[in-house]
Amino acid sequence: MTRQILSAATLMAAPFLSSGASAQAPRPNPGAACPAGTHYATIRHNQVKPGEWATFEGAVAAHNAWYVSHGNKTATKLSRVIALGSGKPSLSTTEAVTTTVYTAAPQPAHDAAYDAFIAKYRASSTLKDEARVCL
Repeated sequence: MTRQILSAATLMAAPFLSSGASAQAPRPNPGAACPAGTHYATIRHNQVKPGEWATFEGAVAAHNAWYVSHGNKTATKLSRVIALGSGKPSLSTTEAVTTTVYTAAPQPAHDAAYDAFIAKYRASSTLKDEARVCL
């Protein structure tokens, strides 16, 4: 199922990927497909590496700070996963869900600060699956 979701996400994202001269052209806004009253968002399910929870939280904070520094009101929320087992339910330290809700404004150009928070995500976690949705 995860592979199917990632394959679908790849196919959906393909028209928005560009290189060379076409990279200068504005990209279509995927949020335009969302019904009125909803917001375009990305939901990511991450496997957090052992001992890297604080780094992952720092990546989310840096992600939000990056949008703020660019005057964009897009925001990412970290949701804790509840680990259910034979004992008392507890908060997982190995799984996380992030939800990024985008504004209608164009996304800022990627820069060194963008690369830095992406590096934090990659150092602290592995992306299990991702879905682009209308919330």
